Amino acid sequence: FTAPIVASFSSKEPNPITQDLLKPNITAPGVDILAAWSNAAPVSMDLLDKRVVDFNIISGIAMTCHHATGAAAYVMSFHPDKSPVAIKSALMTTDAYPLDATLDGNEAAELGYGAGEINPFKAINLGLVYDTNVDSYINMLCSQGYNETFLRLLTGEFIVCSSNLSNNGVWELNYPSIMVIGKVSEPFLAPFPRTVTNVGPAKST
Repeated sequence: FTAPIVASFSSKEPNPITQDLLKPNITAPGVDILAAWSNAAPVSMDLLDKRVVDFNIISGIAMTCHHATGAAAYVMSFHPDKSPVAIKSALMTTDAYPLDATLDGNEAAELGYGAGEINPFKAINLGLVYDTNVDSYINMLCSQGYNETFLRLLTGEFIVCSSNLSNNGVWELNYPSIMVIGKVSEPFLAPFPRTVTNVGPAKST
């Protein structure tokens, strides 16, 4: 195969919990990663395995977390005043490399790429970002039916969901992607309000 493609064991849509929120956000390296390996830990999960190595080749969707986190930290080092949400938005929208689902013969893999392959060097120039705040995420969770007990576990605060919340809280989250689950051959209306903030030069194209 021609790299990059998404591994067959990678998590793909639809998101079983919040279907109208596109996951994953973005693609990062996660297969055959040469990783540092502490001598305090064995090479396998077998309790009888006492072997230790300095490095190991490991694969898995969790391996991409380290690369995405490192890329976010890299971009944030240039913009320490920007929110984590703005940094994620820049990584998703600023020239991520588009991927081709036909490379592995699985067009459904399109829903496993997110915004494309991560490109932290281009994301340094934030440009337009989709920023949001904690209240917006709380409203989204409330619209999904989460109760005060769950919200308190998540936020550490006692939060009462408003009774006049829209049922379309996921669509209204100022998120840098849009997705809607619909039924084949049935018309639907899905408004996605978004607000972009220019954090680049005032005079730019």
